[in-house]
Amino acid sequence: MNYSIKDFIESESIKSVTFSPNGKKIAYLSNRSGSYQIYLIPSKGGQSKQLTFLKDQIYFAIFSPTKEEIIFGKSNNGDEKIQLYLFSIKTKKIINLTKNSKVKHNFGNWSSDGKYITYSKNQRSEKDFDVYILNIKNGKEECIYNSGGNCYPNSFSPQQNFITIQKRYSNLKTETLLFSFKNKSIKSIIHPKADSYYGGAYWLPDESAFYFINNTTKNFLGLSLYKISSSEWKYVYTPKFDVEGVRVSHDGRFLTTIINKNGYRIINLRKTSDMSEIILNDLTKLEMVYSVNFSKDSNNLAMIIGDSVNVSNLYIYSIKNKKIKKLTNSIQKVSSEQLSKPKLSHFKSFDNLKIPYFIYVPNFKLKKIPVIINIHGGPEAQYRPAFNSFIQYLVYKGYAIIAPNIRGSSGYGKKYMSLDDIEKRHNAIKDIEYLHKYIKSNKKLDHNNIILIGSSYGGYMVLASLVFYSKLWAGGVSLSGISNLETFLKNTAPHRLINREIEYGSLKNHKKLLKELSPINYIKNIKAPLLLIHGKNDPRVSLNEAEQIKNKLLKLKKQVKLITYKNEGHSLSKLKNKIDAYNKIESFLKNTLTNK
Repeated sequence: MNYSIKDFIESESIKSVTFSPNGKKIAYLSNRSGSYQIYLIPSKGGQSKQLTFLKDQIYFAIFSPTKEEIIFGKSNNGDEKIQLYLFSIKTKKIINLTKNSKVKHNFGNWSSDGKYITYSKNQRSEKDFDVYILNIKNGKEECIYNSGGNCYPNSFSPQQNFITIQKRYSNLKTETLLFSFKNKSIKSIIHPKADSYYGGAYWLPDESAFYFINNTTKNFLGLSLYKISSSEWKYVYTPKFDVEGVRVSHDGRFLTTIINKNGYRIINLRKTSDMSEIILNDLTKLEMVYSVNFSKDSNNLAMIIGDSVNVSNLYIYSIKNKKIKKLTNSIQKVSSEQLSKPKLSHFKSFDNLKIPYFIYVPNFKLKKIPVIINIHGGPEAQYRPAFNSFIQYLVYKGYAIIAPNIRGSSGYGKKYMSLDDIEKRHNAIKDIEYLHKYIKSNKKLDHNNIILIGSSYGGYMVLASLVFYSKLWAGGVSLSGISNLETFLKNTAPHRLINREIEYGSLKNHKKLLKELSPINYIKNIKAPLLLIHGKNDPRVSLNEAEQIKNKLLKLKKQVKLITYKNEGHSLSKLKNKIDAYNKIESFLKNTLTNK
């Protein structure tokens, strides 16, 4: 059977799982309709039902702890100015709680009595997020912190005496603040240190302590416990990988952690009393556990699970009976047997640093396989072996896909993540050059037919590789890519500027370096055809980044094409646009590579 790109792209993806107060229902997000909307399914199994039918994707959905109501967040055409809404299961009515489309809202959580929510927003100043509490019933809003900075409320404590707040200085450095309702005071309880990240607050029910992740004295993120009475914390679980997701059961007996093991998301369940692990029958071989939540009675876990060749599905796991049940049957038109499972490997860069990468190869034999290097964004991010419909389609069409996690990627410790900062940027670009050397040494791969593809920072790496190592590549595809680091920093959303200057260099202190590292200033070097794709409402990387490089290349009479989408932001969220863009990418590949 011949499959079309539509057959692959229409594969369903689900995320953001949440139990109803009585545990009888589970809400989740699915893109089955073309963009992420809220769906509801009985926790015992049965037919799922779509609850929302909005033109824009929904970012998250969280049940009230006391009522059949759901808080969700969405923006307008990808502008990322997230508004908060209340959806009633009974009446199907949607109430806009925040009502300011010019402001971005970062949701924290519900209070345990279901009467309040907490969030931060940048209304007072575009670059600062102040923290608020909102009374759901009367709409009264109270600001509890407005001393500046990029602040994110974590959660109310179970008895509603405290709220924890994360103050983010960069993706590597944060601080934890504690707000007390008793005396309306706020204090710093976990202080910022160089390259120390503190994240989350997962409370015990008696409010004596909360769990959080941090890497203060470690290279990787470990699980820690902060005690309110002593104002002290200690590590309680420190695997040789990052701890990413944490959940504590409502009765305080259990906690789950998600471990980032070389890009795979591995779940484990532990007793809080002694941190001993409880073996999860039937779950030991899972590769990608995306989302986890406890039911209110603490007896069940709702989980979203998938892998590189299977789309994500919702499961429920009984802790008592150690049984797992699949609740959804997500759409997947191409069977897993016909798809390619990536292999994890490494290559050595110019300084002998081992760079991890995933490689996909077609299931049929070719003399020489053309190669697509897929570079992730971030840069503090990581390519993960999750189900990727477009990558699987390209492999199905006969391309090898190599997805490297070059220096600067997350998931390999804070030291590795800092290896591309500011003046070290070109070392990351060299990693791509040395990946070409590896490809050249592999007789099965066609080193004369290599295309670079990347989004956001990955798009920057595509453009940088095309100008600094121009003879190596057959072509490039940049989605929402940065072409000029100076104009990127000037035009990015104000609340992002400080964080991005720590990564790339500041406009004040590193102007010369920013010029030296900007692909736009070496545009004459580009030899290969270039395809640019960009959303018109992108708040992170302005459309101007693509327009600059397109205009200069056209003046030089070089091959370039820019495709824009008026109802998209930093990434493509709508099915129609994805199919259109991916068809255009495939046409570009066919026209650019020889013997295809």
